[in-house]
Amino acid sequence: MNAREKFQAVMSFEPNAPNLKAEFGYWAAAVRRWFGEGLPKREEIPPGVPDGDLVRGESPIWKGAGDLTDRNVMPHLGLDSYLAKFPIDLSPMLKTEIVEETGEYRIFKDGFGITKKVMKTNASTPYVIDYPIKNRADFERYRELYDGDFKKRLPANWEEIKIILKTRTFPIRLGGNPFGFSFFARHLMGDVGFMLGMYDDPALIKSFNEFFLGITMEYWSLIMEGVDVDCAFILEDVAYRGGSMVSPAMFEEFMAPCTRRFVDFAKQHGVGLVIVDCDGLITELVPLWVKCGVTGLFPLEALNDIAAIREAYPRLRLLGGVDKRPLIGGSKDEIDLELARIGKVMRKGGYIPHVDHAVPADISFKNFVYYRQKLNGIIDGGA
Repeated sequence: MNAREKFQAVMSFEPNAPNLKAEFGYWAAAVRRWFGEGLPKREEIPPGVPDGDLVRGESPIWKGAGDLTDRNVMPHLGLDSYLAKFPIDLSPMLKTEIVEETGEYRIFKDGFGITKKVMKTNASTPYVIDYPIKNRADFERYRELYDGDFKKRLPANWEEIKIILKTRTFPIRLGGNPFGFSFFARHLMGDVGFMLGMYDDPALIKSFNEFFLGITMEYWSLIMEGVDVDCAFILEDVAYRGGSMVSPAMFEEFMAPCTRRFVDFAKQHGVGLVIVDCDGLITELVPLWVKCGVTGLFPLEALNDIAAIREAYPRLRLLGGVDKRPLIGGSKDEIDLELARIGKVMRKGGYIPHVDHAVPADISFKNFVYYRQKLNGIIDGGA
């Protein structure tokens, strides 16, 4: 079975379905480190790629699609392609504007109109200097930047792409950054703007989500009509190590209505698998998403009790969940204990195990190979 067939079989809870041997991705710094520790170099990581950028553990969705995909680890360890992310652009497609540039940093406005500062000399998350939406007036001006011509957001060779993807061997996901019903508002308003907005101007937050849900559905319907996508992703990242950043009441008022509408939209277009991407401790949020019709969770960071989630929701699809900490300087025994933990969940079906986010550069190639080969063996033998 190819990667797409395996993904569909596991997500359908088919008995004895062969699992995917796949990873979400790697920091570019990790792959560069591993070249010096025994990983054969089939393709160099381009020198302009920052160490903190993601090298996706997936097949390129088509030639020139843009994302940096793995050409080294996958073939060396016999891994399958992970979910390939369909390229999307939910911005108003503003031209990038350089505000200031030195030898150390660059300040610019991106396609969303967000003013950012990025360092040139070290890997770091871009620092946001200014958000484009601070109040109702800003939002009303911002929404006018969208002209409703969604065909221009499709690849230039769209008809050719549709034909190519009909015979693909890997699964495709539609969605992710910045689409979500807490994340999108925080992307354009900032965390403080979003959080205070739920108190100071709840109608604005509701209008924001309703507008961008409408934009997304119109845009993505064109993609779904042309490509048989395997699942849809909603990005929230609305939790941290201590739990949810919103209360159940906030979720029901501001996030649940649009989540339900999106799940229904996806089903109408033949996509029954809707996965929420949320970091942090999500125990409080899981029942709320399930109630809205969400069918899967990713990346299940290790502070969550994946066994308890599986026990409570036997048909909920799970992706990720492998604690990276035993791989960071841990012993073989510690890695074995982690694999035994997640192996129990894997045997219940509907679960694709991999490191609970991108593989960081502080994991040695030796430890990663040991973990991955042991996990591959569990998948092959069901041990």
